[in-house]
Amino acid sequence: MNWKHFDEPASIFALAPQPDGACLAATEQGLWQFDPRAVGWRPIVPQFAHVPLTAVAVCGQTWLIGSNGDIAFSHDGGQNWQIANLPVKARVLGLAISPAFERDGIALAATAEDGVLRSADRGVTWHAWNYGLLDLGINAVAVSPEFGEDTTCFAASDYAVFMSINGGRAWQELPAPMQAGPFTSLAVAMTNRGAMLYAGTEGHGLWAAVAPYESWQRVKALRAGEVNFVLPGWAATTSGVYAGTNGRWRKASPQPDVVCMALLDDGALVAGTAGSGVWHAATE
Repeated sequence: MNWKHFDEPASIFALAPQPDGACLAATEQGLWQFDPRAVGWRPIVPQFAHVPLTAVAVCGQTWLIGSNGDIAFSHDGGQNWQIANLPVKARVLGLAISPAFERDGIALAATAEDGVLRSADRGVTWHAWNYGLLDLGINAVAVSPEFGEDTTCFAASDYAVFMSINGGRAWQELPAPMQAGPFTSLAVAMTNRGAMLYAGTEGHGLWAAVAPYESWQRVKALRAGEVNFVLPGWAATTSGVYAGTNGRWRKASPQPDVVCMALLDDGALVAGTAGSGVWHAATE
């Protein structure tokens, strides 16, 4: 893979792909956007320029961003913003949007101390839906690719992975190996074996389970202990970025401090780091 490096934004905490090869980044210095026509990143939304953002999610003209205390939303592609109505001043660690968002308006937020927040009105109002959630320190949330039909979603804490089959209103703990935690990230992929849930961990590698997620196995082909972030077919570790195909994993980049990734619709992989800028590479 041929990687292109951008010095800025320097510290990226989350990425969200947009149409036509564009991308949004939640950074230490507000919201940035990649413009494929100019082949570069630029800061946008001046009112958030000095706000460290921790999460971002996009569906069409609806943009959501999270910070240490708030969630903000825009329904016109970032032109106008409002602060969402939250039940608490939550420290947001991640955002996930329903694949059927245009129809159901559902979004989930992982928070450091307040469990999972759920919105069913396109990010305007959020409620804590933590029934069955035995740990309120949630590091990551993920939704099934078929969420619009199966309403299945997942949440990961330091020592447990939880599943909801009713769109995030109630949760049950999965039999994930507790000794593998802390769990840092989640991703769901559709395979020829059915839906596959991946869970990255802080020191025990990458784990996977096929629906109904009752049996977990460590992905031994990925020879790395600390997984910072996972996408279907990709894992960012302390020793670099790995690509996985048909059970085989290979190192795609030696960059060690990648903390978030996004696959763009033009086939590029974007990898954000915690202080060393952002990397782009074509995956096709």
